[in-house]
Amino acid sequence: MNDQERRTRAYRIWESEGSPAGQDLAHWNRAGDVTIDPAAATSEYVRYYSGVAPAGSLIVKFYHSGNEIRGYVRKVADEDQDDTIFPGEEMEPEAAFKLAESHNGNKNNPVFIELVEGVEWDPTWGRLAY
Repeated sequence: MNDQERRTRAYRIWESEGSPAGQDLAHWNRAGDVTIDPAAATSEYVRYYSGVAPAGSLIVKFYHSGNEIRGYVRKVADEDQDDTIFPGEEMEPEAAFKLAESHNGNKNNPVFIELVEGVEWDPTWGRLAY
């Protein structure tokens, strides 16, 4: 791969992560890995706002726990039922994403993300649509 091809791949990675500042070197290094498709390698999630996730949707909620960001996964139930929490304990973001993906019965439904307590989206987690 020549420098122009790598530059183009790095740009596609940068775009797929929401155009974050200060990640030039990381994107350049990842662009050199020809085994991944930079556009397909990034998961896409949807920002959760009250009332936007239909019954059956999964929501990953992230919050601060001490100095760490932790999360849990819940499945939205019908109005007459309580939501289901998986597995009922806090976990690291990567584990929460894996759990949500494994429990997402309808792959056409997005996984929703709820950020609370001032938690900022980390572009390394994937792309967050609003």
